[in-house]
Amino acid sequence: MRSVSTLAVLTLFALAGCAHSPQPTAQAVAPEERPKPPGAPAPVVAEVDPAAELAAALRGTTLLFDFDSALLKPASMEALQRVAQLVRKRHPVLVKIEGNCDERGTEEYNLHLGQRRAEAARKYLVELGVSPKQLDTISYGALGPADPGHTEEAWAQNRRDELHASR
Repeated sequence: MRSVSTLAVLTLFALAGCAHSPQPTAQAVAPEERPKPPGAPAPVVAEVDPAAELAAALRGTTLLFDFDSALLKPASMEALQRVAQLVRKRHPVLVKIEGNCDERGTEEYNLHLGQRRAEAARKYLVELGVSPKQLDTISYGALGPADPGHTEEAWAQNRRDELHASR
């Protein structure tokens, strides 16, 4: 009988000891830390195309010039400072600077003036730390008017540089 009661006491102590032992608790695991089941597809990470991102940022960036001038205005310099910050962060993008003129003047003169305007913007961007390899210039002269009118307001919109991004 003694062995039964000893056995009963030992069983009670064992059960009592187990009840007071700390039990492991379930810990929350963030979804990104959970192990992936075998064969599960890898999560899709959206790649940002630097050229597309810069193109969106440059959309609408137009530098206006005075009549018969290739000097950058203060507003144009501020716009180019923002452009320089964007371009320096996004390698290997290319910025195309398109010089334009109003319809007055000869075709040859306007092509030359448009090139001087594009080169003025390029030079300033290089001074701001943009690699010359990331900059390309072209002149369209008076061939691509922003406003086809024949007024001073239209001509003022046509004396411009436009900036575009590409790869």
